[in-house]
Amino acid sequence: MGGVTPHLGVEVNLARWGRAVAVVVLVVAALDWVGWATGIESLTRVYRTWPHMVPWTALWLAALAAAILVQTGQPARGRVWAGRGMAVVVGIGAVVVIAEYVSGRSLGLDQVWFGDAVRTLQSSWPGRPSPLTALAVLLLAAAVALTRVDRGRIWVVWSVCVVGSAAIPSVGVTAYVFGAMALVDVTPSTGMAMSTAVALLLLAVATLVARPDRLPLAWLIARPDWVALVRLYGLAVGFVILVALSRLTFLALGSSQNAAFVLSLVVGTVLAVVAGFRLRHQEQSLLKDRAEAETRYHILADNAVDIIVHLRGSRVVWISPSVEFALGGPPQSWIGAGFRGRIHPDDLDPLADALHKIANGDSVMHRFRVRSLDGGYQWVDGHGKPYVDAEGNVDGLIAALRVADDRVKAEQLLERLARFDTLTGLANRAEAISRLESALAQPSTGGDHLGILFCDVDHFKTINDTWGHGIGDAVLATLATRISESVRHGDSVGRTGGDEMLVVLPGVHSIDEVAQIGEQIRRRAAEPIHESGITVYATLSIGATIADPGESVAVITARADAAMYQAKSSNRNVVVQVEPARRPRPTVR
Repeated sequence: MGGVTPHLGVEVNLARWGRAVAVVVLVVAALDWVGWATGIESLTRVYRTWPHMVPWTALWLAALAAAILVQTGQPARGRVWAGRGMAVVVGIGAVVVIAEYVSGRSLGLDQVWFGDAVRTLQSSWPGRPSPLTALAVLLLAAAVALTRVDRGRIWVVWSVCVVGSAAIPSVGVTAYVFGAMALVDVTPSTGMAMSTAVALLLLAVATLVARPDRLPLAWLIARPDWVALVRLYGLAVGFVILVALSRLTFLALGSSQNAAFVLSLVVGTVLAVVAGFRLRHQEQSLLKDRAEAETRYHILADNAVDIIVHLRGSRVVWISPSVEFALGGPPQSWIGAGFRGRIHPDDLDPLADALHKIANGDSVMHRFRVRSLDGGYQWVDGHGKPYVDAEGNVDGLIAALRVADDRVKAEQLLERLARFDTLTGLANRAEAISRLESALAQPSTGGDHLGILFCDVDHFKTINDTWGHGIGDAVLATLATRISESVRHGDSVGRTGGDEMLVVLPGVHSIDEVAQIGEQIRRRAAEPIHESGITVYATLSIGATIADPGESVAVITARADAAMYQAKSSNRNVVVQVEPARRPRPTVR
C-alpha cells in the first residue's frame, strides 16, 4: 500500500474535505457550461484577457469530480467500477486532444458543444482544451482510475500521477498571479484557464485525500509533527498568494511593474513574519501546556497508590513506579515484558473478553489476579480504556490497577457469613434450604432418591443450664463436626435452628440406607465430648425420610421433623424413619 493506516478520525475528516472539494469543482464546471449557453463571458473566464475554460474541459472536470466522489470513503464494488469507467473515458478524451495537437489535425470533436459561441470567442482551435490542460487531465484521470487498485506497486504510479497532475496547474496558477502568461498560453485565445488550473489543483487534492493510507499523505500523517508541517506549508503557500494579490492591487493603484513587485514582497514578508510569529507563539504555548501536563501526570503517577500501566497488545509499554510497592520489582523489570504471562490461568479468558471490549472503545472494570515478582498471586481491580496519544491516535490501552486482596477477603468473609453459621461452620438455614431445593430440582436416575435427616440435640437446655453457654456452644460445634465427618462426599449438612441440623443425602437407594447413615451419625455423636476439663455426654434424636418426586421443601422437612419429634418422644438417642404417606417406626438400636 505504500503507507500506513491513519487514525479513523483523521480519515473521516479528510474524506469529508475531499467530497467538499469535488462538489466545488462540479459547481465551477456547471457554471462554465451556463456561461457558454447564456453568453455570460465572466462565467467562462475570470479576467477578460485570460483564456476561457472550454466546454470539453468543464465536462472532463465534472466527470473526474464525480468519479472521485463515488470512490471516496468505503465505496462498494459497483461504485468503484463506475468511477474507474468515468476516469477512463476522460483519459481517452485527453489522449485524443493530445494526438490532435501532435498531428496538427482535428477529428471534428472540438466544436461539438456550443460551436457558434466557441468560434466567436476563440480564433485558434476553438473549443479544444490546451495541451497542458489535456496532459494534466490525462495524469489526473489515470490517478483517479487507480485510486482503488491495490496490486503490486500500483501505488507508486498513482502517487506520480497525482503529483504530476498537481504540478502542471500549480505552474499555471503561479503564472496568472505573477503575470507570466507565456507559461499557460499557446496562442492569445487558447491556453489553460485560471479556473481550469484551480479546479485541477482541487481535484488533485481530492484524489490525494481519497487514499490517506498512500504516500505522500500517509508519510505526513504518520509524523508526530504533521500538524506543524501542514501549518508551515500553509504559511509558504499563503505567502505566495499574498504577494501575488498584493502585486495585482498595487498595479491597479497605478504602480509600475517593478514597484508593485517590490511592494508586494514587503507586504507579504511582513505579514508572513507576523503570521509565523503568531504560529510560533501558539506552538510554544502548546508545548508549555503539554510539558506542564506531563509534569502533573508524572507527579500523580509517581505518587499514586494505584498502578498505572500502558499496554500495547500484551506488552507493557510503561508502568508507574507504584508497581514496586504493590507487586514488587522496579518498573524496568515490567516494561517490555508480556503482561499475559503474569495473569492467573483461571482469569485469562474473562480478561480476554474485557480486553476485547476495550479494543472496541469501551471503558471496562474487571477483577483478576496478577503474579507478583515473589511468585504469589494478588487480586487487583482494573479500570481500563483505550489509550489515545497526543495526536488523537489509539495506541493500545491504559489501565489503573489497585491491589484488592483485603477487599476480596472481606467480600469472601461477608459471603461466607451470609451463607454459613459462624459457630459450627455449617451452612446456615437459608443456605441449607437452598441446597435442598437444588437437590429436589435434580432429576432422579436409576432408582436413586433424595434422603433427609433431621437431627436435634437431646437435653441441650440441660447442658446449657448445667455447664453454661460456653460449653453448650462447644458441644454444638463438636456435634456439627462429627455429623460432617459421618456423611458421604457430596452430602450437605446445615444448621437450621438453635440445636437442629439438617442433612441432605442425594443419590440414596432406599430409606433404609438413609437410616443407616443416620445411625452412623447417632453413634458418633454419642461419644463423650471433652471440653475444658469437663466430659459431656450428648446424644441426637434423628428423623429420616426420603423425598417423593414433585414434593416441596415444606412437605419433606415437615415429614422429617415429625420423625425427629417421634424419636424425641420415645427414648431419644434414636433414629426414626418415615416413608412418604406411612406411619413412623423406630429403628432398633
